[in-house]
Amino acid sequence: MKYALRIRPRRNGFTLVELMIAMTISLFLLIGIASVASTHSTSSRELEKTSRQIETGRYAMQVVGDDLILAGFYGTFSPKGATVSTPDPCATALGNLGFNNTSSPIAVPAPVYGYAPGAVPPTCLASLQPNTGIVVVRRASSTTTPVASAVAGQTYLQVSGCNTDPKSFVIDANTASFTLHQKDCTAIAPLRSYLVRVYHVSSCNVCGGPNADATPTLKVAEFTGGAINLVPLAEGVQDLEADYGVDLDANGSADCYVADPGVNNAATCTGWAAAPGWSAPLQNWGNVVTVRLHVLARNVDQTGDWTDARAYDMGSAGTAGPFNDHYKRHTYSAVLRVANVAGTREQ
Repeated sequence: MKYALRIRPRRNGFTLVELMIAMTISLFLLIGIASVASTHSTSSRELEKTSRQIETGRYAMQVVGDDLILAGFYGTFSPKGATVSTPDPCATALGNLGFNNTSSPIAVPAPVYGYAPGAVPPTCLASLQPNTGIVVVRRASSTTTPVASAVAGQTYLQVSGCNTDPKSFVIDANTASFTLHQKDCTAIAPLRSYLVRVYHVSSCNVCGGPNADATPTLKVAEFTGGAINLVPLAEGVQDLEADYGVDLDANGSADCYVADPGVNNAATCTGWAAAPGWSAPLQNWGNVVTVRLHVLARNVDQTGDWTDARAYDMGSAGTAGPFNDHYKRHTYSAVLRVANVAGTREQ
């Protein structure tokens, strides 16, 4: 008897063992891909935080620095030799702005002055971050406004170019007061908006309501339209400090840096103990020709695996930190020349 040889057809597929091996390998591959993706995502978030922090610090330095450079700008008017004062930067009444055009010498407010940490701050700075500095800048706008285009309620400075005018300048919010002339003694001189800006650090960006936060923020209290307006500038700025370079020999260059030129710094400024300027220390706010500015910028969001144990140099105000929290920080510093004061003294 003959038997036919039966060939069993080949079946395509995996055995159970092969399937389990493939699943195990795939699982390890998925774990590796997920780990890489997670690491990349974390790195991207940290890079974004760092970029925002750098942008915050640079922007804060630029905004405050640009205004400091223009401090004391009054168009064609040079108040050299004037008596200076440091009036309340929150004052809005004309009589409290620090100008006097009838005295001899005339009186003007200091172009730059400040409040060191611990000093009694101006009353209009709500939610001020403790132990931070305050910088006040006073100047006129770099653009002119015809008298006919003056905005009601805005305070303007008008400078005389005619030697027969009874006053060298007028500062007022009433357009009827602007009667000074240009060099031809016929045309009415233009106006410049008078600006007061108080740079400070607030303990919050949004300080009230349902969206209130606790993020330190650089803000400016600005005198515009006859009132003080608070404007947030850079979220994440934790500290602002300034050292003031005082010119004691009238050559336009800083001879020493101090935290408060309004006090007698004879013991601090080595070699200048006998300088005549210290006999009336308040007037040395008018001798500030440079400002060494320090900004401490902080990430808005925390980094879980980071603890900030560093101390940050903030000039004569000392060091800030260590904070021992999970925010990354960086300091930014620059020396800025107060050109409208230094240039006049240099000449």
